[in-house]
Amino acid sequence: MSASTTRFTRTSKALFHEPNALVGAGLLLLIIVISLIAPLISPDPTVVNPLHRLAPPSLEHPFGTDNLGRDVFALTLWGGRASLLITAISTAIAVILGYAIGVLAGYFRLFDSIVMRIMDGLMSFPSVVLMISLVGVLGNGVIPLIIGMSITLIPATARLVRGAALSAKELTSVESARAIGARTPRILIRYIAPEGVSVVIVQTTMALATGILVIASLSFIGIGLDPSTPSWGGSLSSAQQYFNPAWWMAVFPGLAIFVTVLGLVLVGDALRDVLDPRSSRG
Repeated sequence: MSASTTRFTRTSKALFHEPNALVGAGLLLLIIVISLIAPLISPDPTVVNPLHRLAPPSLEHPFGTDNLGRDVFALTLWGGRASLLITAISTAIAVILGYAIGVLAGYFRLFDSIVMRIMDGLMSFPSVVLMISLVGVLGNGVIPLIIGMSITLIPATARLVRGAALSAKELTSVESARAIGARTPRILIRYIAPEGVSVVIVQTTMALATGILVIASLSFIGIGLDPSTPSWGGSLSSAQQYFNPAWWMAVFPGLAIFVTVLGLVLVGDALRDVLDPRSSRG
């Protein structure tokens, strides 16, 4: 059994003993499953029925209806599909590119001095502000959102991996590899890159949580997704004028965002405790 397999097995067993990991994973699984099966268990969220507008929760409409008579249960379930899909794709792209940039920046000084200054510049902007700027340039739609979100999330991943790469660069094993004539690609793949795995795993959960919040924020102000596309942020935006007579319009989409982000944060905290060798758990 390889060292990486042994480490993965040990980490998996440790996570099963982490209450935060179990609760967080359960919440995420719930959100993902109900979003995937939304077409099977909910009506069409775009159907407008003025005769049933602002109806309170009932057997026919478990989450009530909004100001246009649309079913809030359907809007909430379908809203998760867009948010989760865009965030998952964006995070995957950002982690892959950020990981590569971080490894190269930690090993090559010239690359570090140029590229990381760009990363620092991007990180100086709040995520929502940067996303608004990028979407303003790229335009509305799913693809521009994915591109903009990826650019927004890359710097944090790159900086974390760069720190791990800088530490790995000074290891005795790396010096020995250089001494015996190992090529740079082998050193990067064999010794430098693996040192950033643990930090990037934790960073991935935080990036996902950030992505969910940013997508919701943009949808709330009417940027990014098409207004006809169900989204949690869009539902909250519609609800702000009707909270007193129809509290359910805001509560259920807001609860979906809260549960999703909470699940990601709990999983991220558990992963950090398990993977951090300086953790108080030993």
